[in-house]
Amino acid sequence: MFIVVKVAVKAVPGESTGLIMEMHSFKTPSFPIIAKQTWARTKSLIYMVFPIYMVGSALVQGAYALDWLEPVNSALSFLTVGWLGLPAIAGVLLIFGAARKELILLMAVVIFGTNLAAAFTPAQLVVLALFGMIYPCFATFGVLTTEFGWKSAWAIIGANLLVAILIGGIAARLLALVF
Repeated sequence: MFIVVKVAVKAVPGESTGLIMEMHSFKTPSFPIIAKQTWARTKSLIYMVFPIYMVGSALVQGAYALDWLEPVNSALSFLTVGWLGLPAIAGVLLIFGAARKELILLMAVVIFGTNLAAAFTPAQLVVLALFGMIYPCFATFGVLTTEFGWKSAWAIIGANLLVAILIGGIAARLLALVF
């Protein structure tokens, strides 16, 4: 950045003007204002995200009870095994993660026990964590829908999912060189 500025100063003749910016006086916010703003933000999360978590978790549990997760796991193996380099069971973990992201790790512990190193290589754990952090969940979709509408929410979710797949696959390839 400094090099670009030096080149720009040399390339553009003339005198540089200083930055003039008005600074407003800073005041300590009062407790009622802080409490009101905090409650407004928390209330929107409680009313929007919590029901989506509950419905999403119920849907995933229903799919598990009806033995629908294994066919979905097989259908996702091209992504989980082929591109991300994860074990085949990772499809089920990602299905649970769509409802709530923390369920990825919780379900892995339920399935494999606390010794995840026996089921995953270090590179696979990093890829699973990276993919799980980036890809969207039901609550994200709900918040995006209320903020931007259905069309934009689907576009954002699709782009987010593609980025997660791309970064997860690239990380799997790069980490395979290290581990």
